[in-house]
Order: sequence, then structure tokens, then C-alpha cells
Amino acid sequence: MRRVPPRIVIRDALLAGEPPLGGASVVVEGRRVARVARAGERVEPQPGDWEVDAAGRLLLPGAVDAHAHLAAGALLRLLGLDGRRAASRAEARGRIEERLDGAALEALAAAAALDALRAGVTCVLDLVRAAPGREDEALPAVARGVGACGLRAALAYGASDRGGEERGLAGVRASAAFAEAAKREPSLRAMAGLDGLAHAGPATLAELAGPAARFGLQVAVGEDEADLARAYAATFLRPVQFLGAGGLLGPRTVVAHGGALAAAEASLLARTESWLAVTPRADRFWTAEPPPLEMLAAHGCSLALGTDGLFPDVAGEAADLALEVRRPRHGSPPAELLGRVLWPGGGALASQLFGERLGVVEAGALADLVVLDWRPPLPLPDGQPGDLVLLWSGARAAWSIVDGVVRLREGRLLGGDEVEIAARAREAAARVLAA
Repeated sequence: MRRVPPRIVIRDALLAGEPPLGGASVVVEGRRVARVARAGERVEPQPGDWEVDAAGRLLLPGAVDAHAHLAAGALLRLLGLDGRRAASRAEARGRIEERLDGAALEALAAAAALDALRAGVTCVLDLVRAAPGREDEALPAVARGVGACGLRAALAYGASDRGGEERGLAGVRASAAFAEAAKREPSLRAMAGLDGLAHAGPATLAELAGPAARFGLQVAVGEDEADLARAYAATFLRPVQFLGAGGLLGPRTVVAHGGALAAAEASLLARTESWLAVTPRADRFWTAEPPPLEMLAAHGCSLALGTDGLFPDVAGEAADLALEVRRPRHGSPPAELLGRVLWPGGGALASQLFGERLGVVEAGALADLVVLDWRPPLPLPDGQPGDLVLLWSGARAAWSIVDGVVRLREGRLLGGDEVEIAARAREAAARVLAA
């Protein structure tokens, strides 16, 4: 007889929404939300229920980080703080990634995944790079790292010809091979990946077209002027147009960064239903040009927030962006750009990649849920969670549920040793930075 998994019943939760629901209960059965009950609606207990007392804390769909480098992110931040060691984002990434082997990738990705869970993130799109010759071991290593914490992830290897054309081709093939295995895992996906245009030759770009069409594509474009120079010199096209000419745009293409995109590129992104992952804090950290959000939104581009791996909390990206667009030098952004476009874009993107409803707390959706360790001292206004993200930015996750499985319980990781994860990450970081 097949064993029926126990239900998870979250009681006395505060749900943001229109209107906010205090005293709500959410029932999880298997991988999905089975019921959302308002205050006063009785949820009968059943034998074996896992009862979660939210005690008035805020319950939200887990956040989605639309662009990260889990293994390298924290190390990039360390290098970026010291201008003598790294003058640019590309230089810092190159110094770190050329030293990353499978053991370091696994250890660092596990620590970053745990930080993400604690920050209320349940799904990450990760663009992975490793030392030349380590392409085949990179994605399985990162998958083991995120699996140790239970984070939902879509992984891609960032192909590049920096080590020669054979290394670029190896990176493309590594993503394609891993994608077949990842299909068997409900909370894991693999995509094709491209680490910018500046070091991508014709053979690598041509090799990408097939896997990108089958599995989707993560690509970093516009971190600096190098991508624009490469695309224009080759074809007199801008970077996004260059990708389009190669058949690399579509509903499962995620373009990260996109500094200084032009109107023609925005129209192309919208027309092909491609996504743009925006990383505002990381761009400012590296003094890079952020994308023109108002223009992109006006063209109907699909937008989502990412961290670039520098920071674990997507809510912090939202808060930083909201402060930036309120500065006098900026024009007024479109109404509700953050709350109605950028923030919910993450859930819509994850739904596209995993083929299931994510980013909402409603019956039938996949159960990626977070109970924040925050009891609002004032009544919440009406509005979708994205409209209220500025209120809870900085709050930590008390409970985190990914794909119907409890991963954090009152802030503690289940099924993993937090002390060991931290120790292994410190050892790996010291080894990489000392090399």
C-alpha cells in the first residue's frame, strides 16, 4: 500500500493580499497547496498532520532569485570590497571561477542556498562557471549543494571561449547533458547558459541554439561595454538583437543585467516573450549601468529581480530599487512597476520553467511557502505581496517549505548540518582566495 505523506497545516497566518487575511490557515498536501481557509473557517485536524503555528506572522509565496552565481557570489562581494584586487565585476568573476573545482562549487553553493532560504528565497536561477576542464562536474556539484538545503533551482553552465573554443563547446555540452538528468527531479531544472558575448565565438553560439530551444537559456549580457562592442563589431547589431539573430531568444530565455538596452532591444525582448533579470544592487556595487526599467516596462518586457549572487535576499533588491527610483534625478517610474511587474515576475518566470503554478498562495499551486519571522505591528494595507515587499525587507524566514517539504523550521535547517555546511564553505573559500 502506498504511504500517504502527512499534511502540513499552517495556522493563524497573516496573508498579504486584497484584502489581507489575518488568522488564515493553509493546508499543504503532497507538493501542493490544498486549501486556504479564512479566519473562522475550521480546518479539521487529521492523524499525522504537521501543525505549524504561524502565530500571526506573515505567510508569503517563496521569493524567486532570477539571476545568481551561488558558489561565487559571496567571494565576489569580498573581492569587490577591495579595489586593489578587482577593478570590475568581470575581472573579479574570472579570478574566482578559474579556481573553482567540484568540491568548492558544492560547498559554496550549499552555504549560499542556506542563506537564500533564510532570506525567504525558495527558487534560484543560477549561472555556474568553473575552472577550465571542470565543466562536466560543475552542475552536478552545485545541484548537490542546493539539494543539501532543498532549494528549488534552475542551473546553467555559463559557456565561454575564454579558455579556447573547445572550452566553450564543453560548457554548452555540459548543460545539455545535465538537463536530461535534471528532468527527473521535481525541484531541479537545467538550462543552456552563456557567460556574455565578449568571449563567445561562432561555434559556441551555434552549439547553444539546440539546447536553448529545448531547455531554455540563461545569459549574462551588458555587465560592461565589452558585449556591445563584440556584437556591433560582428554584425552591427546590439547585444539582444545579436542573440535574436542567433535564434537564442524565446519564452524560456533569461537575459541578465542588460545595462543600456535600447528601445529596439526592448521591443525584441517583448516580441519574443524573453525575460530580463534585473540586479540593481549588484550593478551599483560594480558601478555598472542599470537597465532603463521605465522604458522596458513601457514596451511590455517581462521583468524579474535577481541578486547576481552578491546578496541572498531578493527583497533587499526591491527595497534598494524603490529607494533609487525615488531620487530626484530619475523620472517617475510607471505606476506599480515594482509591486505589479518586477516582484511577481519571479513567480511567473519560475512557473514557466517548472511547468507548474508558483509565486502564489492558492489551492493547486506548488507549495513553495515562507513564514517570515515578522508580526506586522500595524494593519497591512490592501495589495499584492509585491506591493508590500518594502515592509518586510530584512525579515528572516522562520519556516520555509519547498515543493511541499519543510526545509526550515523556526529558522533551523532540517535534514542538514548547518555547522558543517558553514565550515566546508569557509574552507573552500579560503582555498579559492589563496590560490
